[in-house]
Parts: sequence; C-alpha cells; structure tokens
Amino acid sequence: MIMILLITGTPGTGKSTVSCLLAEQLSAPLIDLNQLIENEHLYTGYHPEWGFKIVNLEDMCRRVNEIINKLENNEELVIVEGHLAHYCEKADKVIVLRTHPMILNKRLQDKGFNEAKIQENIEAEALDICEFEAFQIHDDKVNEIDTSHKNPQEVLDLIIKVINNEEHFPAGKVDFLDYLDLIK
Repeated sequence: MIMILLITGTPGTGKSTVSCLLAEQLSAPLIDLNQLIENEHLYTGYHPEWGFKIVNLEDMCRRVNEIINKLENNEELVIVEGHLAHYCEKADKVIVLRTHPMILNKRLQDKGFNEAKIQENIEAEALDICEFEAFQIHDDKVNEIDTSHKNPQEVLDLIIKVINNEEHFPAGKVDFLDYLDLIK
C-alpha cells in the first residue's frame, strides 16, 4: 500500500529543500506542484498585484491523482510538495511547515519577493492559513512543524519520525499571532 505524504506551508518555510532531501533519502518520487503547475499550464492567469499564478485547483488535484495512480503499484511513498499541496484530498499524512514571520520575512527578501507579496505571505503565516486549510480538509492527518530555528536535516528527521508513526505534531500547537501585535 502506498503512503501519500503532502508537504505544505507558506512560501519560504523550507518545503522544497526538505522535500528534495526526503525524496533522495527515501528513494521516493516527488511531485513538485510548482513545476507541475508550470509545465502543464494548470493556471488561469496571474494576480495583478502580487504576480503569483491563479491555479486551477481542480485540475491540479486531478493531475496529481493521475500521477499517483500510475505510481501506486511501484512505490511505498509518494511526496507531494507545494504551498497548495493540502488541497489534494488524497493523503495519508500532511506536514505543514511553519516559520516565524520575522524569519520568513528575511527568507522571502533573500528570494527576491516584492514587498506586497512578502507582506501577504507573512500575514498568512501569522494567521495559520495553510495549517487551518490543511486541518479543514485532512483533520488529524495534519502534523505541524516549526522550522524557525531548525536546519533542513533536523526538519527531515522529524518528518521521518512522522512517516514511521514515531511522532505526531498535532495542528494548532504553533502560534505566531504575537507577530501581528508587533506590526501594529
């Protein structure tokens, strides 16, 4: 039986880095949603202010399911990575990576995000948007890991413990709402 692992979170929380390491260490296929969306043109346009793609979530999820169905008899684990991964309903475990907004701000600046996009993402992180949405769809399958002061190997080790049922990091334990008070 195949395990489907979704790794999601606000841009800049470490999803891509950790997912690549995990796929390599466990010899598991990785579905990079950003690449899939781009390669298969699963978007309808661009947001005028922030410049991100407006993704057709129904088509994205359908395509992910098609890919997983082709892999199902040949793999033990499939990793789906991207800040929209939690919208894929087919999942055994969901990891939401979280990062304190002050640290996230620096990471997004280093990535060259514009100020409006940075602000939107750090507010989304402070308000737990990805975690909330993931929990609404996946309930107790959701694990929330704070990456703020962890290196990629430490995060990887925690995810492997989740995969092996050695740890569970329930949703709702990471709280960055204090950040909103700092920016008032």
